[in-house]
Amino acid sequence: MEEAPSSSSNWAFSLGIDVSKTALELALRDGGKTVAETTFANNSDGHEQLVRWLRDQGAGPEKTGVCMEASGDFEKAIAQRLYEEDYRVSVVNPRRIKGYASSQLQRTKTNSANGSLIARFGRREAPRPWEPASASESRLQELTRARQALKKEKTRTRWPAGRS
Repeated sequence: MEEAPSSSSNWAFSLGIDVSKTALELALRDGGKTVAETTFANNSDGHEQLVRWLRDQGAGPEKTGVCMEASGDFEKAIAQRLYEEDYRVSVVNPRRIKGYASSQLQRTKTNSANGSLIARFGRREAPRPWEPASASESRLQELTRARQALKKEKTRTRWPAGRS
């Protein structure tokens, strides 16, 4: 894998992705302005279209930083796909983006405006790069979720409805 620029200011482009269960709202920024916006499905076909679209825009991995919010694991597949293409991907806690929006006095909450905001945040704040979890980390996450679900079920069955 090629070494990514150490600072987001070295990138020609910043890509902000507003991720939902079914869609990826994209805003590609070149310095201070949004140069392209589009939407793709959040599935493998949409991910392939996104990679082609970035290449068509001249936004290859060597000159583009990608930033997206963590969104209930809906971001994992596209983060993985872009990581495999050698993009520097950052997955950020949504509260950081919300705080950044407040600091910019931005109140518009449309998906396209959010994509542009995420791209600006990624360029300015240079959040740490995302890396996929190792096999053992993924397994530990699965086991932890299963344990939490079992504890919740145990609590639910211990206290029948209507009883305090």
